Amino acid sequence: MSDAAPVKLYAGPHYKDPALYTHIELLFPFWGVTAKESMPFVRAAALQYQYSKDDFTLVEDIKDCDYVVLPYSYERFKSVNPGKVQMILDEARATGKPVLIDGAGDLEYPIDVPNSVVFRVSQYRYSAKDNEITVPFPAEDLLQSFRGGVHELRTKQDIPSIGFTGWADISALKRAKIFIKELPITLGALFDEKRGAEHKGLLFRKRALAALSNTKGIEPHFTARATYSGHVATISGTVKNNREEFVDNLAGSDYALAVRGDANASVRFYEALSMGRIPVFLDTACVLPLEDRINYRDFCVFVDWRDTDRIGEKLVEFHRSVTPERFALMQHKAREAYEKYLRIDSFSGHLADMLRKRL
Repeated sequence: MSDAAPVKLYAGPHYKDPALYTHIELLFPFWGVTAKESMPFVRAAALQYQYSKDDFTLVEDIKDCDYVVLPYSYERFKSVNPGKVQMILDEARATGKPVLIDGAGDLEYPIDVPNSVVFRVSQYRYSAKDNEITVPFPAEDLLQSFRGGVHELRTKQDIPSIGFTGWADISALKRAKIFIKELPITLGALFDEKRGAEHKGLLFRKRALAALSNTKGIEPHFTARATYSGHVATISGTVKNNREEFVDNLAGSDYALAVRGDANASVRFYEALSMGRIPVFLDTACVLPLEDRINYRDFCVFVDWRDTDRIGEKLVEFHRSVTPERFALMQHKAREAYEKYLRIDSFSGHLADMLRKRL
């Protein structure tokens, strides 16, 4: 996206740790793709597109770099080999180089490292820090993989359809365990309402599906599964059938429900955009990537988490107000945002640009 020189990274061979298999995505072009076969959808995305060598290069001497890179997820690296983490930070400090840290994960553990830039897939708007950059989940381009890249637009109908396929069916016992585990959040929200956004995504998902199913004037296309489909140990049925069912659900619906998971982000959100579908995005104080460059309201329906039980009403109101022309345009813009900004090979240039500006 730019004629600027690639951002120069340093991750010396002595930074590698044989106890840690999966290094961060930024190093895939240089150290190879290491996404686990046990997580087939994550692996499919990683193999399909990576960060670009046009935007980043790996140098051999730390003195020549723009940034030192911690090669593994920070919390995991720190728990397995804290000594090596400290060694890398010491090397960066000694040479006056800023450090790139992958803080992406389901939980937003605080990372207090001076002169660092932290990557997050998940943030809360009220606690995001200036040295953090929101990055997209690496999400497979489903339109390329399953539809030959052909974007079939939905025509506006009187009654909107909305799709969801995924983990949302939980037992009473599971719900009780979540309730107990999340008591600190529940009690905290009594004194600070915004903390209510921190509840587990599974609960928000179940409430949203119930509200949409009980709203007149909506055609729900829902498959609520009892297990997590992203891992071979918990997936129900075959990987192939699960993926095809998921893609068919997106393709056959006007809107796609996107609700946070354990992280305050949704990979389903990016997958819906890849198919050129309009997300109905339950906003739990999320920070989205490139908000200064993308107007997400051009192609998303935002519903505040406090209105979870009214999400059906909100969708009906929106659908009645949108013209057939704008409905089609939103689908175009959804696909465009994914393809030009949020797919990892495209986001690569935007990330490099942001990092250059921080030097």
